[in-house]
Amino acid sequence: MLISLGHPKLESVVVLLLANTFATVFGAVGTPIWFGFGSLGLTEQDFIQIAFNSAVALVVGAYILVPFVFCILAPFKMVKENIIFLLLSLSGCMLPMLGISFVSYEFPSLIGGMIGLGISAVLVHFKVGMKPVELVASGETGRHPMDIATVSERSVVSLSSPYMSKSKIPESESTAKTMTRIDTATGEIVHLKRDDSNSAWVEDEEFVRPGGNKDDSEENKPEKQVSFNTDENREKHAEEQDTNANGNEMHQNGFEDNDRQVSFDDITESQRAIEEAIGPRKTGIAYVKEFLLRTSPITLTVLLLIITRIPQIGLNSLLKKTEPNFSIYFGTYGTFRLSVALVFQLENILTYPSLNWKYELLYTPFLIPFVLVSVITYIIYRKESSDNMRGIFRTVYGRVKNPAVALAGALTLVQLMITGEEAAPASIIGIVLSEAFQGGWIAIAASIGALGSFFSGSTTVSNLTFGSVQEIAAEQIGVNVNAMLALQVVGASAGNGICLNNIIAACTVTGLVIGEGKIIAKTAKFVFAFVAIATLIMLAFLFSGN
Repeated sequence: MLISLGHPKLESVVVLLLANTFATVFGAVGTPIWFGFGSLGLTEQDFIQIAFNSAVALVVGAYILVPFVFCILAPFKMVKENIIFLLLSLSGCMLPMLGISFVSYEFPSLIGGMIGLGISAVLVHFKVGMKPVELVASGETGRHPMDIATVSERSVVSLSSPYMSKSKIPESESTAKTMTRIDTATGEIVHLKRDDSNSAWVEDEEFVRPGGNKDDSEENKPEKQVSFNTDENREKHAEEQDTNANGNEMHQNGFEDNDRQVSFDDITESQRAIEEAIGPRKTGIAYVKEFLLRTSPITLTVLLLIITRIPQIGLNSLLKKTEPNFSIYFGTYGTFRLSVALVFQLENILTYPSLNWKYELLYTPFLIPFVLVSVITYIIYRKESSDNMRGIFRTVYGRVKNPAVALAGALTLVQLMITGEEAAPASIIGIVLSEAFQGGWIAIAASIGALGSFFSGSTTVSNLTFGSVQEIAAEQIGVNVNAMLALQVVGASAGNGICLNNIIAACTVTGLVIGEGKIIAKTAKFVFAFVAIATLIMLAFLFSGN
């Protein structure tokens, strides 16, 4: 979504990886807590206490770090000018999450995120705390700043917009050698260039628009068109044009006194393509129907996740049923089983009784909800689709096949680290360190959680791996066990920002081709800052009694 708004792919991936670190504590309906710590014999009240302690650390960390995270996408000055909007939007998400954690460890992130989305939409609609800013065109492509991009190479936007990026590795503004800015006095697009990152910007008179000819000729400049949906707006625009013709000056930031932007009234090629695809705007019941259908991919995904994760509904246990099944004996390689719920199992691998593998096809977030929702969405909008189902799957396969090789190696390493129960390398490392550090364990407890997520790509797996170690360490040094486990889960959540699995997956989805190390270099400083903040916050809970 950030990329579709015109932000560079690299910076968008970094920001979303960091944003993810504030949510996975309660991910998959609280799975990291109730399943990750499920073998420790904790009570329902213990789970809720862990959730609340974690939520406090998440809220404090978010208020401190999120404004700086947004500086990756926007200049610090812009973030500072809009800090009221940013804090209000952040509060709309984090405070409900904190409140819900008092009574639930399953829904804080899910409900908090949905409430926050609604509050942010209201804030944007009424421009609460928002300041007008100067819009800058993309330094990567010269795309109009109001143009809308897309990740899909076959969309109506990609096929219609000459500003659409075709490059695989976008340049940031700090390294770009070309840039397009808007002259707010005239509304004209000015193309700039420089020899290197240390040179001054100069006007580029030989600029060639991507996919087109030199646009310094009048015939290649896009014709300004204005899209209005009501007679009132047309009359308002005519009055504004008369006013501007009489010499009234616009503000330097490109906004008029009524806060309506005039420098970019002309719609862009991609906006025009979208309007042609979806037709005229609707009102009343038709608008509500259109809104529900257009947002159905997100709402259906959330709904299916909820109804398949809440045990009381009953689908949870049905999708994970291992009986009845049929089995095939493969000798020393193990015994293969397949249940009626499509749960694949391989037991006693290489004759080791505790070495088993299981894959719950219908419960694991793959066919349900993602493939199912994708197919439903395609059926609903197949007439508007620019590609057929076969072409869509071919595109997905092309993006997934190479990262799948890297993921296979990473997952193999994870299994080697966590296999063997007490004799597992990960457990040995944790126990030895806890005995060596004693009280100093508190300083590294969250980092241990982050280490688990770095290896596994999962907050839940990190908790499964190190939860018992954290519990033993808390008992040995005499601090609150629930607070120590909260520190573990917060650290594990933070570790998702440097996890190779997540980075590879994000690059695959966005089509970004770049070394994982470059992304980790940008996310690591925020991850460890979050770990330090969480540790300081958790001190108040650690010494509050057992």
